Amino acid sequence: TTAVQATSKLDQIKKNGEETKIALRNIRRDSNDQLKKMEKDKQISQDDEKTAQENIQKVTDLHTNLVDELIATKEEELLTL
Repeated sequence: TTAVQATSKLDQIKKNGEETKIALRNIRRDSNDQLKKMEKDKQISQDDEKTAQENIQKVTDLHTNLVDELIATKEEELLTL
């Protein structure tokens, strides 16, 4: 039963991780949409929009990698029980 419980917990952790990554991508999309609107409305320049989108992508990548690392760490912990 311990192996079954560990597998069940791991499945839940992976599911939560994937949901978190989806949320991060949705935030990125919404932010980029807002930047496009700002550029269209001449509130920011095209260069500023591009720079901001690159920064948003870097932050998204950083947090997505953190989620992956947390999942991997938990997976190791559960498999060594």
